[in-house]
Amino acid sequence: MDRWLKTGSVKRKLNEKSDATVKVHHPDAGDSAATSDFDKIKAARLKMELWCVRLDRQEFDCFPTLADFLLAADEELDGGTVAAFKEHLQGLHFQLGRYFPELHAGFEWIRNPFGDKTHIEHVSSKLPPRQVDSLVDIASDGTLRTTFREKSLTDFWVHVQPEHPELADAALKLLMLFPTTYNCEAGFSALVGLKTKQRNRINVDCDMRLKLSSLDPDIVSLMSQHKQHHSSH
Repeated sequence: MDRWLKTGSVKRKLNEKSDATVKVHHPDAGDSAATSDFDKIKAARLKMELWCVRLDRQEFDCFPTLADFLLAADEELDGGTVAAFKEHLQGLHFQLGRYFPELHAGFEWIRNPFGDKTHIEHVSSKLPPRQVDSLVDIASDGTLRTTFREKSLTDFWVHVQPEHPELADAALKLLMLFPTTYNCEAGFSALVGLKTKQRNRINVDCDMRLKLSSLDPDIVSLMSQHKQHHSSH
């Protein structure tokens, strides 16, 4: 049992479980709404709280690999190991809450701009008057209601941006939170890989652009265009 724990298998499985639970999108993962990601993170943090309670009861069904191992080996985890698992989950819970605080109820108009009069009155105390007027216009527009059902959340706010720029900009700033965070972290990771201690004076502008581009270069075509033709002797 001790040998298995020392290999780090337990911690690796906990990390795999957490990765499978928290799947927030990035620009290459399709056009999903950022508010949906907030919901997923909220659900993941709640699951972690429940897992900690189950760990206190020595219930490991939420970690199938660990549960199967304990059953097959007829082993029981000691209190110190369970405490380490719980500490790891609590750390994940804290970091998710720090990086992605819960979406305030005052932003519900972004997810559903077609609320009733009571909903609009509640939002009016949190938005400038001109943005409230824009929200009323949107909520009263039957054509936009149909468009809202057909488009993704981000595309809908881009669609209304020309007519209601201030309100749409406020919505898009929140909806673009996850993609911009992902791009920043991807950029830092690429920079660390390119600008090493041995190459600390290198200009990485062009390399960074190539590294972070979502386009796949046609290497064969590029090489054929620059192929040098040598005259025969």
